[in-house]
Amino acid sequence: MEFKYGSYCGLYCGACDILQTYQQGLDAKRTPTWSELPERFRKQLPTQNAEVRCHGCKSDTVFGGCAWCPLRSCARKRGNVELCVDCVDYPCLRTRLLGLVTWALSLERKLPHQRSRRANQERIRCVGMTEWLVEQDRQWRCPQCGTRFSWYRATCTQCGRELESLSSDAR
Repeated sequence: MEFKYGSYCGLYCGACDILQTYQQGLDAKRTPTWSELPERFRKQLPTQNAEVRCHGCKSDTVFGGCAWCPLRSCARKRGNVELCVDCVDYPCLRTRLLGLVTWALSLERKLPHQRSRRANQERIRCVGMTEWLVEQDRQWRCPQCGTRFSWYRATCTQCGRELESLSSDAR
């Protein structure tokens, strides 16, 4: 089972609470549960009946809340789009509508990780996907012990160090 940490829209799936919780469950040979997700993230998700299961946006095993994404659907249909910003039609109606829906529903306030999409796409454009994934892996590791952490974790699950995660709106 390969995990894919890059996305079409510029989010880093490696810092996703659902993907990380699923990976940890697999490593421990158990089924992950909603209660393992950080409360701030968990309470913003409308469907808590979906499985905590995902291999990343560019995989065939995607969390139910991300499976409906019009950007993911479009990029997969086109087949040759690594990143939305590289598409000949960018910015398209889908990206504009998603921006409008995100604004109308206050999603960036509720789920601050959404704010990083545009800046991440520009960074990927500058350094390439491979280098960006290396940078993101470094950014989303505890500086004290190196344990990976996610968007909404305020403390490291391994050493307890306070983290500058999205739960403190630092990123």
